[in-house]
Amino acid sequence: MSQENQKKQKTENLTQGGGQTSPQFIHLRVHSSYSLLEGALPISKLAQLAQTQTFPALAITDTNNMFGALEFSEKMAGAGVQPIIGLTVAVDFEEGDEKNAIYAGNGKGLSSSQNSRGDARDGYLALLASNEVGYKNLMKVVSIAHLGVDDGDPPHVKVKTLYEHAAGLIVLTGGPRGPIDYELREGRL
Repeated sequence: MSQENQKKQKTENLTQGGGQTSPQFIHLRVHSSYSLLEGALPISKLAQLAQTQTFPALAITDTNNMFGALEFSEKMAGAGVQPIIGLTVAVDFEEGDEKNAIYAGNGKGLSSSQNSRGDARDGYLALLASNEVGYKNLMKVVSIAHLGVDDGDPPHVKVKTLYEHAAGLIVLTGGPRGPIDYELREGRL
């Protein structure tokens, strides 16, 4: 099937009676082979699968890096799929000796030694760029995650960093390594 026919078929699949567009599922937490030890799919394969499944958009949220952002954007756009650039980042919710107000917990906080998940930080958040400002803020956040930590510490950011660079970002808290999931499993929410 030619690319022209694929686009026509995609439009026909999306449009139902009265010209209304039916809701489509969009994966917002995709890890590519650039998510070291987590993702196995090369970006070219992701683009092929997204086009085959007629996804209108797809988000890449590799852990603690944006190595695949350019390749992802080019491959998705070439496949007729809207690329959404994102990042899953480790977040340290500690602010001194007290837990930050946005973190729902027992009020005692979790130090690295108390974290029963084995992670060095309190959880991971997925960040999606909603516009150019958001993309620039993603780049700042990932740079701080790597360069703003003590030697030997894994990449992470303080929650304060997210506040400072929140413009244009959408934050997803769900996921098996997120702070809300942890609190739910611990029976605190």
